[in-house]
Amino acid sequence: MRNQRLNKLEARRAKSLGLRRVWHLLVLCLMIGSFGLNDMAYADHHEGDGAKEAEHDAAEGGGGHGDGHHDSGPPMTPKKDLALFSLIVFLIFVAVLKKFAWGPLMQGLDKRESKVRQDIADAEAARTKAEKALAEHEAKLSAVQDEVKEIIAEARRDAEHTKTEIIAAANKEAEAMKQRSLDDIERARDQALGTLFDHMAASVGDATEHVLGRALSGEDQDRLIEEALAQVGSN
Repeated sequence: MRNQRLNKLEARRAKSLGLRRVWHLLVLCLMIGSFGLNDMAYADHHEGDGAKEAEHDAAEGGGGHGDGHHDSGPPMTPKKDLALFSLIVFLIFVAVLKKFAWGPLMQGLDKRESKVRQDIADAEAARTKAEKALAEHEAKLSAVQDEVKEIIAEARRDAEHTKTEIIAAANKEAEAMKQRSLDDIERARDQALGTLFDHMAASVGDATEHVLGRALSGEDQDRLIEEALAQVGSN
């Protein structure tokens, strides 16, 4: 806006300066023409008075010298035809000046003003284009920022999901390992108990047979083994 105002003021100033120069030139030419015409009129009048005096002196001879001197005639007065001639010359001069000076000067000022206006329009168009490009760039930048934020959020969601899956898999594997360990312990215990049971059954059978002198039945062996295990458990 400031540049536009400066350009407009410069154009107006140039135009006003050109007009003032033209008017000064017109006034100067008018004054020169008036002075020239007055000099010409004065010269013509003076020559006419001189001729009249010469004729008068020749007619009267030397007798007129007794008077001492005579009047030089009435003072110069402006003539109507001279004023009309001056007006016609001035109008012709104005017409010629308008055609050969005023017209080109005004055309130059109009061209300069048109150029200034065109420069202002070009600057305004460039400013509008720059603002549009800036708005588009800011929109693209905002879109990229939103996309980056979405990518980061998605990465965080994926990380949380992966973390949850890893933790769940680890818990599941730990539970499976625990269950396998318990199963192994249970099998080892059952195997140990079975081996112990077989060994005790054989030992009890041999001892009873040695003490009683006879072999025990299977039911007797199981009862004795259970009693022995109960005593071991109570201890």
